[in-house]
Amino acid sequence: MQRPHSTADYDHWLREAAPETRITLLTSADSVRRTEDLAPGVRRVTVPADYEARATTAELFRLCEADRPDRIFVNSEDDVLRAAEARTLFGIPGTSSALALRFRDKIAMKQLFDGGPVPAVPYREVRCYADLHAAQEELGTVVVKPRDGAGSAGVRVLPDGQAVRRACLDDPGLLTALHGGALMAEQYIESTVHHVDVLVDGGSVLLVSPSRYFSPPHRFRTHNLGSVMLDADSPRAKLLTDAAERFVAALPPGHGVHVLHMEFLEDGSGTFFAGEVACRTGGALIKNAVRHTYGIDLSRAACLLAAGLWTAPREPVGGAVRTGWLLWTGGPEPCAPADRPDWLVEFSAAEEAERRRDPVDAVDGKARLLVAGADEEQIEERIHALCRRG
Repeated sequence: MQRPHSTADYDHWLREAAPETRITLLTSADSVRRTEDLAPGVRRVTVPADYEARATTAELFRLCEADRPDRIFVNSEDDVLRAAEARTLFGIPGTSSALALRFRDKIAMKQLFDGGPVPAVPYREVRCYADLHAAQEELGTVVVKPRDGAGSAGVRVLPDGQAVRRACLDDPGLLTALHGGALMAEQYIESTVHHVDVLVDGGSVLLVSPSRYFSPPHRFRTHNLGSVMLDADSPRAKLLTDAAERFVAALPPGHGVHVLHMEFLEDGSGTFFAGEVACRTGGALIKNAVRHTYGIDLSRAACLLAAGLWTAPREPVGGAVRTGWLLWTGGPEPCAPADRPDWLVEFSAAEEAERRRDPVDAVDGKARLLVAGADEEQIEERIHALCRRG
């Protein structure tokens, strides 16, 4: 399954790994990939332009019933659950619907961290105004967020009881969402946010890359989105690597999870809390950074692992040269120096349309840079220096 905006060459990677494999690509009629761009012999099945519609799920089930595929691969978090339902319904190996739901439902997601070295952020289920008010009284400032999915869309920060009451009075839709069980509340923690990107093969962890965001997600529209890899021998990196490895060890046999994007919060005292986890590759320039530092393309590896076609690199995974990246989303716009240094691995300037529009979730056309360095401090200094130019 490939979403219409995706340009990744998953079919080519599969064809190169197993030339005789039968491949069907399910997408929608408005896909940016042309039929002639597909790998030789790939069958393309399209649904009407609304890829989100039920017709796509129905077509997936029809293909499973008619073709009995050995594996289903998806390249978007939004497809994880319906692909898992198809696997469960038709007995196809990979992530089941029961496990996939735990990566989508944030209440169940919190429970995935039970027994690990980093506890989940304190949270409460809320179904009405009284529940939300009680949660705020118990936890202090609360973050109210959609229970389904991942990310920071639709998030509210409510500091006190008056703010809770005012939010419900001003937006009856908030109450409707509460009544339908669509929201949850968790304790607001003023924190530094870390992300850990993991490559998994069954019970084996092939790669763990812990990084630190420059700004927390709720500030991505006013501050630039960027991160730097942690120094490998730092206590933070060791703790987060241990948390990721123990998380994978606790997954059930046959889990079918091959990539994880995990987020952790570190408060002012140095205490860590587990935030969210998704079975997908990280966005923005995370894949670029991992590719440069470790020599592994996370998307390609995840695709081949899901198809049972992964071949581990002959050489050990690297990691000596750390990297950091930045995407211009709200802070100072980066500018490359005329005498471009070797440590500026990637740089592209923002297109004029992005200067005017500037959505956080867009990468193409936005100013972006990837920087290498000896350690966290040097990388961060280099990135900030590029944002001070001009």
